[in-house]
Amino acid sequence: MRLLTALFSCVLSLFGCDTRPTTTSITRIVDSGSETLFSKTTLVDGVATFECFASASGGCHYRIYEERCDAAAAAATTGAASACRQQTLDAFDLTVGKRHRVEGLPAGFRHCVAAQDAASQDAARCA
Repeated sequence: MRLLTALFSCVLSLFGCDTRPTTTSITRIVDSGSETLFSKTTLVDGVATFECFASASGGCHYRIYEERCDAAAAAATTGAASACRQQTLDAFDLTVGKRHRVEGLPAGFRHCVAAQDAASQDAARCA
């Protein structure tokens, strides 16, 4: 009986195990007690999945970017931020309840999400 219990425990331990590294980012904005934005981004095996759960405008507006900094210029200036620039890799909109997968993003990419359209998102809000 002990052998059967041990075997059964080992088999059950195999279910639900996921050893792949995963990064999840949740963005929630609440204004005056009401939720204006709720979004989730998950990165697994180099594939990013963007999901829009709620938005006051009816959609989530994303911008994916890469930040590049010039180390020499940063050392010469007092603020390192002035030596960095953001390069937009992709911009897209999702209606509430939809998801979008993006493959081939560089390591260290960043993203921002807003309730207004992606064109109105400036670099300062994506820092």
